[in-house]
Amino acid sequence: MKKQWKRLLIAALSSSSVFAATWFWYQSTADTRSSNSNEKPLAYVGKVVEDIQRRPASRLLWQLVNSGEPLYNGEAIRTSERGEVRIQFVDSDRYLDLEPESLIVIKKSEGEIALDLMEGSLFVNAKTGTAEGNAPGLVLNSANGKVDLSQASASLSKGRGDSVDVQVLEGKASIKGSDGQSKDLTTREEVKILTPLPQKPVAMDAENPEAVPFQWQGFPANSNVTLWVGPSRKQLKPLMKAAPNANQLMASLPFGRHYWKLVATNPQGSVAAESAIYKTEILARYAPTMVFPTADAEVPAVQTPYDMTFKWQKGDDTRQMTLELWADEQLKNKISSNTFTKEESFTAPGLKGGTYFWRMTTYFVDTEKPALGKVQKFTIKPANQVQAKVEFVPVQINFTMPEKDMVQYYVEKPRLGLSWKADKAENVSAWRVKYHTEEEDPALAQSFDVKEVQNTQVQAPVARPGRYIASIEALNKDGKVLGTTSSQILTVSPLPLLEAPSFTPAEGTLQASMDGRTQLTWNPVEGAKEYWLTIRKDGKELKRSKYMQNSTALKNLLPGEYEVELIAVDTYGRNSQAGPARKLLVPDKSNVRAPTLKKIKVN
Repeated sequence: MKKQWKRLLIAALSSSSVFAATWFWYQSTADTRSSNSNEKPLAYVGKVVEDIQRRPASRLLWQLVNSGEPLYNGEAIRTSERGEVRIQFVDSDRYLDLEPESLIVIKKSEGEIALDLMEGSLFVNAKTGTAEGNAPGLVLNSANGKVDLSQASASLSKGRGDSVDVQVLEGKASIKGSDGQSKDLTTREEVKILTPLPQKPVAMDAENPEAVPFQWQGFPANSNVTLWVGPSRKQLKPLMKAAPNANQLMASLPFGRHYWKLVATNPQGSVAAESAIYKTEILARYAPTMVFPTADAEVPAVQTPYDMTFKWQKGDDTRQMTLELWADEQLKNKISSNTFTKEESFTAPGLKGGTYFWRMTTYFVDTEKPALGKVQKFTIKPANQVQAKVEFVPVQINFTMPEKDMVQYYVEKPRLGLSWKADKAENVSAWRVKYHTEEEDPALAQSFDVKEVQNTQVQAPVARPGRYIASIEALNKDGKVLGTTSSQILTVSPLPLLEAPSFTPAEGTLQASMDGRTQLTWNPVEGAKEYWLTIRKDGKELKRSKYMQNSTALKNLLPGEYEVELIAVDTYGRNSQAGPARKLLVPDKSNVRAPTLKKIKVN
């Protein structure tokens, strides 16, 4: 009897110690996960393209990341096949652009930020942060040593094995080897790209796209230069050849991001030299929308001279506008020329009756080259001569989608969700919805009309996920445009699956109590409507059960070792990724005492 009590006591102490250790581990990891609230972030997530995932240093599972979220010491960030993300460092203007199919870990130690490029490519712009005296150093850990990027703009690519290719574009960088010696890394001089500037966007008028000039120097004489272009570094294809012995070419590229390089071949057809691979983004810039007057408008004047008011809607990427007004078609008799930055209206006083010509010139962000608008005309006439015509009432329209809807998710078919509001809607007879992909020519945009004026929200079907540019026009009963919204860029993406639920505790073997009962608990998953638990033994499925809450109690399991697997199901009936199968141990001993015979009576 004493031996039995001794065994039970030892078992109870063992179980208690395992439970206490598990509880202590779970609490400590929970404290670690919540400690980020007191930790200063190293950087913030900027512009996000497609799906980007992060993994905190204390977690095993990847999770989606959105613009504006902080990044902490030890976090890993990875991009999908078409994903890109800008990471903006705190305390300086430095940033890095992580390219598709890349993985990086950000750490901080000894007063500097260290980057571990595990795979893929990135661009670091640290040169702009040199003015910040208190900014920490920025280094790259590589197999050859530590590369100091604190005063450089550079393109980095993971090569074969553990090597990292570092191309210094601006500034200076150095590498410190295992021997403690530092060596300067200089910009490549063999082939110098003059235009487009590496990593700098090229902005152009969306209504009048132009060819992009590529200029270079440094290729061998008598070589033929070919431009290779593609959606990623791994998918470059020859696009066009330059003229013999030329040092430039003009290439028409659609709006969007492009990777490219220049390859020079000798007369025998062998590669003589080639440039590094660069990334250039072709940005579509939209001129301000002219609300009044429209082209060839007839403006009724009760009396002359007449004070003519111009109205327009400024685009988000517009930094300066110039409105010019002439009294003749040859544009020799200029009446006025006025420059604006934030204004959206201007009144030209004292105009006599007659026809006038005007033009709006736009200067966009990221470019010094102005976009010249078309020369338009309007005519000022006595009011009694234009009364028979429909009065033109300008309408101002604005999108009302919340900021989070700039990325719109779908389950079955991709769609653009658009909503808007307008003043003077009583003068509107229909809405015209226009949209096109970021790469397409705006002149080929799809459109459809909404006849029910009260309906100011639509779901526009699109062929595939991606980035789209949309706008709304207000039409009167004659089909004339009364106003239009500023163009809005939206990203259409498949709705990600739910994260896999994880059991508590997060690691180790799950164990039933001595009476055979098992209490299972898992973390609730946001967006889950139910959970499915699968029990297997020796690879054979024994039971699959649905639960609405994040816990359950199992019973009647025979002693032995089982595997349990858990998935979450969202409101659309889609299964999450399955978490790793966990072992469940049901002991072969019970804490229920067997009956003891005290007396045997034989008749």
